[in-house]
Amino acid sequence: MVLNWEKEIRTIDPGIKFRLNGGWLKTVEKLDKSVKNGYSLVGEFVKSGDFDVEYSDGLYLDCNKEGKKSQKDFRLFRLKDGKLRLLDMIIDGDATWAVGFWDTIEEELENFH
Repeated sequence: MVLNWEKEIRTIDPGIKFRLNGGWLKTVEKLDKSVKNGYSLVGEFVKSGDFDVEYSDGLYLDCNKEGKKSQKDFRLFRLKDGKLRLLDMIIDGDATWAVGFWDTIEEELENFH
């Protein structure tokens, strides 16, 4: 599915200051619970921004750095049949922010794989 990531996120969260201080997007394909940080969410980094890119159905984790320099906001999305749906979010995540997504990710991976 071809999407413009910035436009899709702004539709879901109109107040976002998209990539004000940077950020990234990655797929989430499985969990590695041997670590309690972002490395527990296993996947590949993908291109995102105000341009069109082909995305496959699946789980995506968006990290948007906005506000104060050290603030990182994380949003977990499901892309399915051309529709992007926000599943969960963590604003200003701490060192163990990824653990907060584990239950949602496990449920999504179980239901859609």
